[in-house]
Amino acid sequence: MIRLTIDGQEVTVPEGTMIVDAAARLGIDVPVYCYHQALGPLGACRMCLVQVEKMPKLVTGCTTAVTEGMVVHTQGEAVEKGRKGVLEFLLINHPLDCPVCDKGGECYLQDYTFEYGPGRGRFQEPKIQKVKNGPINDLVLIDQERCVLCQRCVRFMGEYVGEPHLLLEGRGVETVVTTVEHQPATSQFTGNVIDLCPVGALLSAPYYHKGRPWNIERHSTICPHCPVGCSSLATTRESHIIRMEGRPVPDRDWGWLCDRGRFGYDFGYHPERITDSWVQQKTTSAAQATRDVAEWMQRTLTQYGSGSIGFVLGGHFTAEEAHLLRRFAHDVAHTDHIAMVRDVKGYLPLSLNGTFEDVAQADAVIFVGVDPYEAVPVVHLKLRDRLHHFPQLQVMGVGPRRLTRETMPGQDYLIDAEDEAIFFAKALASRLPNDSRVQALIASIQDYSLPVSDADLEVFGQKLLDAQHLTLLWDGENSDMATVLSVLADVRENPTAVLPTYGPVNWRGYEQAGIDPQYAAVEDLLIKVRNGDIHMLVLWGADLLREFPDRKLAQQALEKADYVVSAQVVPPLDMPYIDALLPVATWGEVEGTYVNMEGRLSIGAAGVQPPGQARPTRSYVVNWARLFRQEWQDDAWDVFDNAEGDVLIRADAAVASEITLTRPATKPADGVWTVIQGAWVVENGLPSEILEPRETEFVGRISPDDAARLQIGAEGGYVQAQTSEGSVLIAVRPDPAIMEHTLWIPRGSRHDWAQHLEGVLTLMRPEEVPSV
Repeated sequence: MIRLTIDGQEVTVPEGTMIVDAAARLGIDVPVYCYHQALGPLGACRMCLVQVEKMPKLVTGCTTAVTEGMVVHTQGEAVEKGRKGVLEFLLINHPLDCPVCDKGGECYLQDYTFEYGPGRGRFQEPKIQKVKNGPINDLVLIDQERCVLCQRCVRFMGEYVGEPHLLLEGRGVETVVTTVEHQPATSQFTGNVIDLCPVGALLSAPYYHKGRPWNIERHSTICPHCPVGCSSLATTRESHIIRMEGRPVPDRDWGWLCDRGRFGYDFGYHPERITDSWVQQKTTSAAQATRDVAEWMQRTLTQYGSGSIGFVLGGHFTAEEAHLLRRFAHDVAHTDHIAMVRDVKGYLPLSLNGTFEDVAQADAVIFVGVDPYEAVPVVHLKLRDRLHHFPQLQVMGVGPRRLTRETMPGQDYLIDAEDEAIFFAKALASRLPNDSRVQALIASIQDYSLPVSDADLEVFGQKLLDAQHLTLLWDGENSDMATVLSVLADVRENPTAVLPTYGPVNWRGYEQAGIDPQYAAVEDLLIKVRNGDIHMLVLWGADLLREFPDRKLAQQALEKADYVVSAQVVPPLDMPYIDALLPVATWGEVEGTYVNMEGRLSIGAAGVQPPGQARPTRSYVVNWARLFRQEWQDDAWDVFDNAEGDVLIRADAAVASEITLTRPATKPADGVWTVIQGAWVVENGLPSEILEPRETEFVGRISPDDAARLQIGAEGGYVQAQTSEGSVLIAVRPDPAIMEHTLWIPRGSRHDWAQHLEGVLTLMRPEEVPSV
């Protein structure tokens, strides 16, 4: 540790700390433009000039590391003169258009000019004209005249993200920030440069001229689009969310957002948003729809007794709303049949659940069936951050496609999804052949063959055991992986952490509210509906035909139920089977708690009113209880009761008593296509007008060789899929991560054709399909 004095105050900081960071610990603000802790020192703007005793001239506080006994002055005549000179030069060609700049009132150039700058400029020559409001892409604008060339944006995209879509072009006063070859930046992290820009040079296109700091409100919330639950700030005006910003959390989170989270906030007032109540395919008032549903519930209970109503929860509800629904189901509707919709079969016990701190400390990371760049993009950035600080990081992918990429290089083990657990088990057995836990794990699959060599198994097994801090990201596709992960954590001597990347977004919060998170729970409920044991089905945010993997069972249950009630934000694929469609309030309209993939609790604020007839869950529950002649009383339940700070308390991990693995079914015949699914945050069921320019119809993916054979170009095209049930026209594009004779589709896609791909026999060009 290093001890130094800043403005007369002593402070002790770690070796290597920069002066600006040491000053910040004392609450002393040293002005900076180019410096950001996540990017490291640069010294380009010269705004952070400070005086260090025994040094002949001013030094930059962002590039000067502290030394023992150093004495620093951040104020004084020399410092003020230096900062004033820097600002005068920065303002020489600045357009001084603060009254019409979106950054007005939030701009560091404004703030520092008022605090440190000259009262007036001495430069009388004409200002250099540059591009005004030019597009970086469809979502980000650049005003080159306002740019101070701090290079934060260029460094973030090139060094931090690893996608160098921005650069400095020109020389001298003609230097500008622009895109590579003047083509639109396609990275899904470009929106972060808006927050990084200290001035009004990089602006949000959707927010452009929508509000000023004095007529907007900011609310702390989380991003609802994936299980990461990024800390965010929602800007609201006139009952609309008009902007999303990252919200840094000191010592934990830089506040990065992917573009899906930053710009996909408009689903709440999207044209498809359900704002009217529908009963028997006719619009009606919210009050009448509430009464009709209550009458159906009473009629079902009278005719069939308790347990005749089933509830399936999905969507983006809070933990408190899930608790209200469970209480209503048990206390008023007299049923214990309540589950959450699941799109994968796996379940991770809380005892194995890691946190993002495990990513920050990992020396080995394994992607099990998931590409974090697509499924949980900000975790990809956290991994990039770890790779930057620990270049020896081992990255491995295990799944039916390549899961590593250029920005996250590593080794891929190409294994069918149903073989992932077996691959891990055999790898452990190759290094621990005499361990009783491992022997039990492989007892039923010892003679099962895998498409990898024994040498690869041994190398992978050694990596599993040798890692000092092993972190795994798991997509939940293979349910046996939970057993393997439990054994792995038990046999390893060092920390082992698992982060689940599957949904629903707040599934851990639903679990804390008492709703069974297991796939078997919702499957059993739907089987009972199909068999006639449950007669009324209430889908609270759940879209079975889009989200539940067994589409045939879901359809049979929807057809069999006497009444199907669905509370939704946008029209579901279940629509043809729904008897009552209720508009419900969602994220941003209800305050409550969300629990993310690391088991961390966050409060999402209610910033806007629900549109039209949309009501919060509480309103429906309380009114139904009253219609049942029951007075609703709140209880003392609080999701934070099981938390230490803002993280759920982990019990000690215990190896399951049943640790045998399921032997996969017979492999498909040669020539038959394999259909695999994966999470893609862009295709998560929530529409966005803002992101429409980024959307593609060609969401299916095939290998480049298959695409060449089918004459599909890089932009994508249409092919006819011959399935066991008929022929389906699908939209695909080539992807080098996909293996030959494999079709990848996003899990839970909003495209209807993605739900009709059972048993794909072959793909062919539409004109090749033989005429009936």
